[in-house]
Order: sequence, then C-alpha cells, then structure tokens
Amino acid sequence: MIPPLGQGRVHLLGICGTAMASLAGLLKERGFHVTGSDEGVYPPMSDLLRELAIDSRTPYDPSNLPDECDLVIVGNALSRGNPELEAVLERRLAYASMPEVLKEVFLRERTPVVVAGTHGKTTTASLVAWVLKCGGLEPGFLIGGVPIDFGRSFHLGQGDSFVVEGDEYDTAYFDKGPKFLHYVPQVAVVGNVEFDHADIYPDLEAVKRAFRLFVRLVPRNGLLVVGSESEIAAEIAAEAFCPVTTFSTEAEADWKADILEASEEGSRLRIFCREREVFEVLAPVWGRVGVRNLLAAAAVGAHFGISSADLGEALGSFKGVRRRMEIRGTSRGVVVVDDFAHHPTAIRETLVAACSRWPGRKLWGVFEPRSFTARSRHFQGELAEALAEADEVVIAQVLHTKRLAAADELSEEQLVRDVRAKGTSATFVPEPDEIVRFLKERARGGDVILVMSNGSFGQVHDKLLAALAPEET
Repeated sequence: MIPPLGQGRVHLLGICGTAMASLAGLLKERGFHVTGSDEGVYPPMSDLLRELAIDSRTPYDPSNLPDECDLVIVGNALSRGNPELEAVLERRLAYASMPEVLKEVFLRERTPVVVAGTHGKTTTASLVAWVLKCGGLEPGFLIGGVPIDFGRSFHLGQGDSFVVEGDEYDTAYFDKGPKFLHYVPQVAVVGNVEFDHADIYPDLEAVKRAFRLFVRLVPRNGLLVVGSESEIAAEIAAEAFCPVTTFSTEAEADWKADILEASEEGSRLRIFCREREVFEVLAPVWGRVGVRNLLAAAAVGAHFGISSADLGEALGSFKGVRRRMEIRGTSRGVVVVDDFAHHPTAIRETLVAACSRWPGRKLWGVFEPRSFTARSRHFQGELAEALAEADEVVIAQVLHTKRLAAADELSEEQLVRDVRAKGTSATFVPEPDEIVRFLKERARGGDVILVMSNGSFGQVHDKLLAALAPEET
C-alpha cells in the first residue's frame, strides 16, 4: 500500500488540515513527491506549504489528481460525494488515512512517544519533544500545533524517538476508529480523560473504551505516563500491561511539584520524583494545568535517561506553543492573548492560569463557540461555570452548521444569563468586528483580553490590537 521510500508520488486530500500539512512536510523531507488539495488553501498551513514548495490546489476537483499517483492520503474531513475522492475510487488508486501512513512510514521504525488525553496534548507533546531535543536525542515529531522553539509542527529528526500527538478523533470516512489506535506507542502519555467530541462519541463510556484500547497497545517493555488527578485516566491505567508512572499536582503520584511562586515570567517550581526533590525550575507555565503538562514531560525525559540538570534546563527554556496562551501583542497597555480552548475544562483551566500569570489585572474572556463541543447544548451549564472565572465575558455567535440540529445547539443568550447568575458580567456580541468595537470602548490599560476559539475568529486579535493602537498625530 505504501510506495517505496523516496520514490513515491503522494497526493493529500485535505492538505490544509494541521496534521495533514505536517504529514506532507514529513513526506517531503523523506523524499516523496508531494501534492495536495483542499476546499480552501488558507493560512497558516498555506504559508507552510508554500515554504515547502508543495503544490496545493483548491477547490476539490478530479483534475487535481496527478496522472501518476502511487498513493492518495484521505483526510478525515472528507466524505463520499467529494468530487476528487470519487475520482480516486473510480480510478482505483491506492489510498490510505493519515494515521496509517504516519505509522508505516515514520513510526514503526522508531520509538513512538504518543501523547494523548482530552486536554493538554499539544503543549505536553511540545514539551516532550523539546526535552528530548535538549537531552541530545534528536527526536522526530508531529504535533497538532506549532512549538515556538521549533517553529514548525513537524520534524523528521535523526534520533530513535518520535513524538506524536495522539488524537482520539476518528481516522477517515472508511475508518471511524480513533487516530491514536494506529500509533504503536512504546511510551504513552494519558494526561486526563473526559467526555468530548460529542459528534463521534455518544457518551463517556465510549470515550473510556477508546482510551482503554489505546493503553492496551503499549507493550510490556514500554511505559504509560498517567495524570492521576483524572480518576478516569487512573482507572484505565490500572488495566495496563506495562509499567505505569503517575504525575499530579494534588493527588498521590510519582512525579509532583510545589508551586513556590508565579509571575508573568512563569512559575517557580520544586519538582519531586517519588518524594525526592530532583530539581527546581522557573518555567513558562501557569496554573496547575501547565504544571501537570510539565510533570508529564519530565517523567518521559527521565525514562529516556535525561539527567535532572538537563531536564530542569530544558523545561526552563521552553518558549511555549502558538495559540496556547500566546501573547499576540500589547496596545495602550492592553494585553491581547490567543488560546485554542473550547472545552469547558480547558476554558476554566486557561482562565485560572491567566489569573495566575497576570494577578490583580482585569481579565476579559472572549469566547467563540465554534467546535462541535463548544456549540453543543450538552455543555451549556459547564461552559457557564468555566467562563465565570473571568472578570468579564464576551460571547460571540455560535457557528451554525448542518451537523448539529438547532434544538441541540448552545444558546448564547442563556449562556449570558447563566454566567451573570454566577456574579460575572457577560455580554453577547455576535460578530468579530462588533467585538472589536465593544472592547475598544471598554478595555483600559492593564487589562488582559484572553480570546478563546479553535478557529481564526475573523482575525479579531489583530483587529483589536490595531483598534486599540494610539492614533497618530
């Protein structure tokens, strides 16, 4: 199915997805001839593909397919009826999913470190890759975000280890199982397990079943690293056939941390392994969620033989991940921050971390209900609880799609009422440009505006910084 290394012509359907564009880059580095197509070729992945000189076409059309094509990689956003996919089937071209190709071309010959969990995967995987890099192991990686230290979401690497973000979302239209079941983990991280992705999982039991299967993939000579504060993750870890290492900021665990102080620079931490202090570090993480991500990376690094001194140096020098509490700029003393948070737990933890990073400053929480989870009425009450951690909340209009019936959609007006009932000021401001005008009138120097969305949100960050900028005289 997979063409000979360095000789095949590969075409990716859905190439502008984060994982697909990253896989395209890995394949290009490996020597494949790579092309692709998407409904819209858009930043930031369009910029990456241009930089890599990968021919990417839009919209989908049978003519995009090369005359000679050894393999078509089908992204999980595609379904039957897509004109280019239909041509693939009619021409009887070989096709596979992104996870299949990642496994057979890049993971099977390496030592895969697969980072999974409902929250924190991207940051933890980035931390792990950076720790291994600083430890001299030269890992490869494919991550669902851009680690600032590397500048890209992928790297082929020359070492034995390969870090991959293990997504529990489905694989392709012909394979509805979770992506992470393809990733043959030698070392697995499960930070936490909660109900998410209501579009593909009917209930929490289905989510737990997927993670149980994932944990059972780790061989007896491997390692499972688990966040023991998550009761469900701990329950699943008890069924593992391999050694288990735990981490936590509150529950009993092998790896723990004392938070000594927090400031805009980061959190000063004292790190313990099995009750023995191993190092102290000032790291650019905030709140208990950031510390837990760091502990997971420390546990993985120690497993690979990296010394305590090198672990501390690596974790202290980590620069973070794009769109994970990323400061986009400061204008007239107002700090504008971008974050990918869209699940209630992630929103709450992000707001709490922001309060730790900027103590005493007014925190605006600006939220776009865009993902299926964020748009689902199932999470209406939990979203209100989470957003109430901000000092003032602005809620944008729900992204309406045919995938969710109107009766099952989040009500913005009800969400505003629920947040207000918890003592936090909240306003429904539907469109990004309206939000910019609203905040321009109300934000004051020293305020922090945390924008949360899993989409581009109409470039509200850049527009807000421009609107707040002092007028030239």
